[in-house]
Amino acid sequence: MAATATMALAGLGAAGSASAQGVDRSVRGLVGIGLTGGGDKLATVQWSNGDSTNINAGGQFDLRAGVDVRLGETPFSLQASLGWFAQRAGGTNGSVTFERFPLELMGSWRAADNFRLGAGVRRTGDAKLKGRGAASNIGTTTFKGEVGGVLEGEWLFARIYGLALRAVSEEYKAPNGEKADGSHIGLRFSVYF
Repeated sequence: MAATATMALAGLGAAGSASAQGVDRSVRGLVGIGLTGGGDKLATVQWSNGDSTNINAGGQFDLRAGVDVRLGETPFSLQASLGWFAQRAGGTNGSVTFERFPLELMGSWRAADNFRLGAGVRRTGDAKLKGRGAASNIGTTTFKGEVGGVLEGEWLFARIYGLALRAVSEEYKAPNGEKADGSHIGLRFSVYF
């Protein structure tokens, strides 16, 4: 997966270097943070006060970095990003974490000066569900990620900020062959530089 990410980012970097040769392309970096919800329940953490927290295959924090390339004077752009996507529930005596690293490749169409629609593919490598301390009975399970799809509407403001509403369809495969639905919706804030 790292080789695929490197090749994708190198390809976008090569497209950006074409601008120095007279092809009008705008290349910018991006960093983003998001909150998501959805997907199948993978584990439940029971707290000493009787409350509980579910760990879902589509939750919860999404951090990412990548490259956004505008294709000349057209309303189209390409984006490649690599993220850290995780949900964690923890206390003083233990924690449960579901962690994965998705690579996304998207194409976008600028529908208006400050709004664009995007669609693309997403591939997550191995995802790990891990319990520690008092939650060590959950153990560690490695799920294989599969190729999924992404739809996104992004409002761009002040030229360098974006607020996106996203829908992701993806699945994970457990070692026993069972599939977990990781589909989710989310809200992401990005900074372009």
